[in-house]
Amino acid sequence: MNYLLKISRLLVGNLFIFSGIVKANDPLGFSYKLDEYFVEFGMTWSWLHDILVPLATFLVVIEIVLGVAVLVGYRMKEVSWSLLLMIVFFTFLTGASAIFEIVRSCGCFGDAIPLTPWDSFVKDLILLFFILIIFIKRNSIQPFEDKKMDALFLVISSLIMVPLSIMLDWWAPFTFTFGILAIGLVLKQFMANKAAMLSTLVSLVASITFSVYAIEHLPFADFRPYAINKNLPEQMTLPPNAKAPIYENILTYKNTKTGEVKDFTGIEYNNSRVWEDKDWEWQNTESKLIEAGDEAKITDLTIITHDDEDITDLVLAEENSLWIVCYDLSLSNESNLKQINDLAVKAKKKGMTVHGFSSAGREQKDAFIKKNKLDFDFLITDGIVLKTMVRSNPGIMQLKNGTVVGKWHENDIPTLEELK
Repeated sequence: MNYLLKISRLLVGNLFIFSGIVKANDPLGFSYKLDEYFVEFGMTWSWLHDILVPLATFLVVIEIVLGVAVLVGYRMKEVSWSLLLMIVFFTFLTGASAIFEIVRSCGCFGDAIPLTPWDSFVKDLILLFFILIIFIKRNSIQPFEDKKMDALFLVISSLIMVPLSIMLDWWAPFTFTFGILAIGLVLKQFMANKAAMLSTLVSLVASITFSVYAIEHLPFADFRPYAINKNLPEQMTLPPNAKAPIYENILTYKNTKTGEVKDFTGIEYNNSRVWEDKDWEWQNTESKLIEAGDEAKITDLTIITHDDEDITDLVLAEENSLWIVCYDLSLSNESNLKQINDLAVKAKKKGMTVHGFSSAGREQKDAFIKKNKLDFDFLITDGIVLKTMVRSNPGIMQLKNGTVVGKWHENDIPTLEELK
């Protein structure tokens, strides 16, 4: 049981840290996913919407801190209860999402590792098993007296994080985990009784700082198809070797005497020779998806003028363009718009094409332009797509021939010289 307990602590602790770090990299994205869940469950209260970003930040910070606490053995009675309550809640949430098809992706690992609700539900059930072991043995878990065990946990945790970081091509999970556990090991040399508490406290401060910086600027790592160096037209098409979806024809027949309705697959249809029986009459034929094929990374980007003209291909083919992205004009921070407009004017003089993007109608966008004295017009793109493009409202992007070459938060407005 002692070995199983240590394995449980290593798996749960590192998975919580990894999951938390990935979401702390993009708290705004996690808040959008929470909002999606709340809407699907009918929780549309305005006060809940107002606290989405702080709530998302709180949850990811707690997730990281709990993971660290499990590894160092700090206050395990309280930590084990928190782990159990969290995993029971999320198991219920992912289970309901899977059964009732509420959302397509659970958001457990942000945009870095998209999981279906069923994948996430299975993951939560496995986690629940290991957390129950920790919960049952919670009274016996204390910080290690032998520093060799702390060193062993440091090595094993680092080895767990290495392949995960390689998979993401982003070393923050490894760096954070190694750094926190190494700090705890060093502290144990001087203040053994307080090392677990202090290393947990350091993880709290570090994760808060990490999350807030990502909110006030941009995510450290961008796992979305609109990341820098991504070519949007390429992201919108499938490669030649992409797997095609597999469909099966379902034929529906009705017995004219009994009223019985029966569906036949192609094989069943041929074997039954139902068409030879005059009592059975064909009703309809439907194609049923048997196995999903590959999908393009971007499937929902459409750029439309306010005259309903689709100019997606034209805009993506522009040689050098500056995009001012405001997914919701009513929520846009207008305090930086003068500086953004000044940049837009200079960019135009430099020969760049400048577009604003929003989901607003003509009247709202015209009023917004007039109020803020903007020298560029807006095109229409879906608000969810704009949220995905850049985690800022407004945000700035520079594209060359459809390739993203720069992205900036409104707090980091570039100079003309910074534009490529």
